[in-house]
Amino acid sequence: MANKDHINKLKNGANKWNRWRNENLGLSPDLRDVNFIGELSNKNEIYDLPQLDGFNFSNVDLHGASLRNGFYINCCFDGSQIHFADLVDTYFQACTFKNVGMRVTRIGSAKFHNCLFEDADLSYCSADKTSFIGSEFVNTKLEYISFISNDFTETKLVNCSVYGISSWDLNLENSSQKDLIITKEDHPVITVDNIELAQFLYLIINNTKLRNVIDTITSKVVLILGNFSKKTKLILDKIKNQLREYDFIPVMFDFDKPSSRNLTETVITLASMAKFVIADLSSSKSIPHELATIIHRLQSVNFYPIIVDGENEYTMFEEFKNFSWVKPIKKYNSIAIGQIVQEIVSDETKEDESHT
Repeated sequence: MANKDHINKLKNGANKWNRWRNENLGLSPDLRDVNFIGELSNKNEIYDLPQLDGFNFSNVDLHGASLRNGFYINCCFDGSQIHFADLVDTYFQACTFKNVGMRVTRIGSAKFHNCLFEDADLSYCSADKTSFIGSEFVNTKLEYISFISNDFTETKLVNCSVYGISSWDLNLENSSQKDLIITKEDHPVITVDNIELAQFLYLIINNTKLRNVIDTITSKVVLILGNFSKKTKLILDKIKNQLREYDFIPVMFDFDKPSSRNLTETVITLASMAKFVIADLSSSKSIPHELATIIHRLQSVNFYPIIVDGENEYTMFEEFKNFSWVKPIKKYNSIAIGQIVQEIVSDETKEDESHT
């Protein structure tokens, strides 16, 4: 339990507390399990909350302490131990947390504005809906921490360990992120510059099943583009069914665009994941613009243009014919479509064999 004398010193205010600290430089005050509201609030005022300005809490033992709902302005917590503590709904402004131990501490819905965490350890903390606006994290351990709906606006994160992190719905506006370590301490160092990307990249590197999923996508998905009128869609459905017989995963672009992306961005995303693209030029409407954008960007993806017998391709398609990844146009009718799919699959197989 906390030292009663040290609690009484704290009640004397910042000036006397800091003077006592300067007179006893080798002493680490014991404030374990202290409830700051219970000790520092006016018991006659039900809504009175602790407000501490300019306190020197460096090298203080705050294991299991409750700082909940308090206000801490310009306070120094350097070297203090705040493990298993309760900082929920606490407000910190311009405080420093150098060499702080803060493992397994609850800091949900707290605010750390313009604070400095350097060589600190916040591993295993629960930090949901916590705001870190304008703060800095340097050489800090954030391992196994839970970040959900956090505000990192104008926050700096540099050379922090984020192995095992869980991050969802973060606001990273104007934040600076650099050299975030996603591997265990005793493993070769791999760094990224985006905290939201950290857990995803680690899963790709270390999760065999996830790697297999990605390999499946890039080796099996076929994107089908075209004019989805009622008549044309019947043909494209036949193409889709035929591709399934060859163990491919057809993705037909006949759905509404996602609200967060425009049409071209969506097509680019799908095409970049595909093994190859089949583009029906029949009665072309939007497809000229789509192809003009993605063909130039995706030179590693083969494009197989097809068109109904009796029609000619649109004029601007001529410029793509000299690109090696754009194959010669195949004409089809309702009877020959199966043969065309077979030829495309055969061409892809031969190309794969030539690269092995």
